[in-house]
Amino acid sequence: MPVPRFRSSTRSAGLLLLGALLLLQAGCRPVREVTPGPAEVPPVPTEIPAGYAGYRVVSEESEVRVLVYRDGPMARLGHNHVLSSRALQGQILLGDKGQEPRVSLVLPVASFSVDQAELRVEEGEEFPGAVAEDAISGTKKNMLSEALLDGARFPEIRLTSRKVAGSAPDYTMTVAVEVKGQTHDLQVPVRVEQEAKELRASGAFTVTHKELGLTPFTVMGGLLSVRDEMKLRFRIVARPWHTAAP
Repeated sequence: MPVPRFRSSTRSAGLLLLGALLLLQAGCRPVREVTPGPAEVPPVPTEIPAGYAGYRVVSEESEVRVLVYRDGPMARLGHNHVLSSRALQGQILLGDKGQEPRVSLVLPVASFSVDQAELRVEEGEEFPGAVAEDAISGTKKNMLSEALLDGARFPEIRLTSRKVAGSAPDYTMTVAVEVKGQTHDLQVPVRVEQEAKELRASGAFTVTHKELGLTPFTVMGGLLSVRDEMKLRFRIVARPWHTAAP
């Protein structure tokens, strides 16, 4: 949308101030109200394939965190966001004869919290101050709207391992990520720590909206927008099926 030219400097200042306020509000107001459907998480298998040890993700001890950054000429009017989910579910199969691991995970998109005060403090100076509840609500509705994740039609993100390279404890895993019904391959660095009754995996990397088939949120022709690049960190705790929480 083109930026209008103004003849009067006084009028220009007033209209620019009004426009700035509208932009600030638009960045956090909902684009469209949606009610996400329930995530259909596949059941944990009752049988482990021969030659494998089975682990199940412990959701409450695992976390996926995404850092989203403001962008555009008027970026100062918006703020960066911390998204966090503790609802990751799924299973990990480890071979006892050198077979590649099999990883299958499901992440309900509606499970992401937005801008929890304590998480913003953890992330430091790029995430100053608490965010108002109405802004948090608006940001989440934008995230789940048809324009972005379309949570009503696609209530979950699915992740499946394709290939693993490297050696203990650091690996690079090719992961098929299904977002909005489309699958995209990502190269994900993973550090794995294994004990007798627990498996821990963690990693951090940068991913773009484009790599996931998404278009960053933007208003007023890009004057205020979301940066294409996001930072993602994860921590996964998994235990043998018979010891994991029911």
